[in-house]
Amino acid sequence: MGSVPGTTLTHPEWLTARIAEMGRSWGTTTPRIAGTLWWCMAASALVEQLVRAYIDGESTPTPELRNLDCDMRPDGGVERVRVSAATGDARADGSEVRAPAEGLRDTLAAVIPPVAEVSGAGAAALWAIVADAIGNRAIDAGDPAAGSRLAAEIGGKLPAPRFVDVGGRTFVRRISCCLVFEVPGCQMCTSCPKRPAADRAALLEAAAAGS
Repeated sequence: MGSVPGTTLTHPEWLTARIAEMGRSWGTTTPRIAGTLWWCMAASALVEQLVRAYIDGESTPTPELRNLDCDMRPDGGVERVRVSAATGDARADGSEVRAPAEGLRDTLAAVIPPVAEVSGAGAAALWAIVADAIGNRAIDAGDPAAGSRLAAEIGGKLPAPRFVDVGGRTFVRRISCCLVFEVPGCQMCTSCPKRPAADRAALLEAAAAGS
């Protein structure tokens, strides 16, 4: 599907079409399920560049919507988000440039309400997915604690990501559910918060042992 500007992520008609495509690819016609799966991918893409730069100590452009380009997947999902604007002390119009964490907070605050509206997913659940995405990307980059610090800087309605050490590995102690188990033929994720705690712990132990 090529790429679209970040502002497109706030357009209800466009979101409805992309979520429907995601539903068809997964075999579900329930907007809440398809929208949650879509947002899991989009949230991960939205936070990836900032988390990586934050942990590496690199400067990054502010991820405001107008600075974003979103590479799309054939199934309607967001494959990658590129932040293209340069940082600086002020914009060309003289207005102040937001800090990267503040810019992401503004972006999430603009995108989550229309995603919730067209999908029927709760806004709080969508914010929780972002927290888990930040935690996972921080683990991938080797510094879970930095993910917690970044989430605190983003602030707003974003919960803090949580972590658990199992068998010598760090996992996100998830506060969100992707709802994939509600898709016909699919099962709960290993770390799903809806699993019984003992069941989840045993599965994480097995995952750690197999890594």
